[in-house]
Amino acid sequence: MALLVAAGGGVAAQPAPASPAAPAPVPAAPECAPPGPGGTARCVYRAGVPSVGFLTECADARDCRVGYYHGSLDRPTWLTPPAGWRTLPRPLVLWHGALLGEARFPCETGCAVSYFFDARRRRLSAPRRNALAFDARRLLVAVPEGGALVVRQVFGAGREVARIERPWAGGAPSAAAISGARFEPDGRLVFQWRPADGRPPVAERVSIPPVPRGADG
Repeated sequence: MALLVAAGGGVAAQPAPASPAAPAPVPAAPECAPPGPGGTARCVYRAGVPSVGFLTECADARDCRVGYYHGSLDRPTWLTPPAGWRTLPRPLVLWHGALLGEARFPCETGCAVSYFFDARRRRLSAPRRNALAFDARRLLVAVPEGGALVVRQVFGAGREVARIERPWAGGAPSAAAISGARFEPDGRLVFQWRPADGRPPVAERVSIPPVPRGADG
């Protein structure tokens, strides 16, 4: 298979060899109390340490307050819904490590929005739309943006680390065009994509730099 080079430079692509995928995080099972007098039910999604987790208070599956706690359950920090959302739906919670969590919220249009929570440093990411792969070691996330698959730092300003452009089926790196995206232990991004010209899917392994281009150090 011919090598495919990502646009923008600095990102080397190679055909992806067959290798077993790392086990995906199992969705956390919530601990829920019976609904209170107002009909609101509280659920807790604990991390590997009992004093850390996500907390929800839901009137129904589409109307929740969602927050994270570090210490007391009675003093959570509530998430701000993304722009255009009045409330948050009930989340899918994933723990990528004992103190590194993700609350993923489905959109009505079939998309998803994720907030990442680093309990060790007590920081929350901005909402990341349609996260296709997450590197828990280097704290990077791969997301579709326009016609490119972009890798960004999860926390802070979400600085761009790499940009991958291909002739995707449908013109964009959507879930219909990309499958099996994951970061390998060596930091490479593995994914399979469907070309726009109807050719068979192409598997790639792309080297991703550890820091944004032009960053000091």
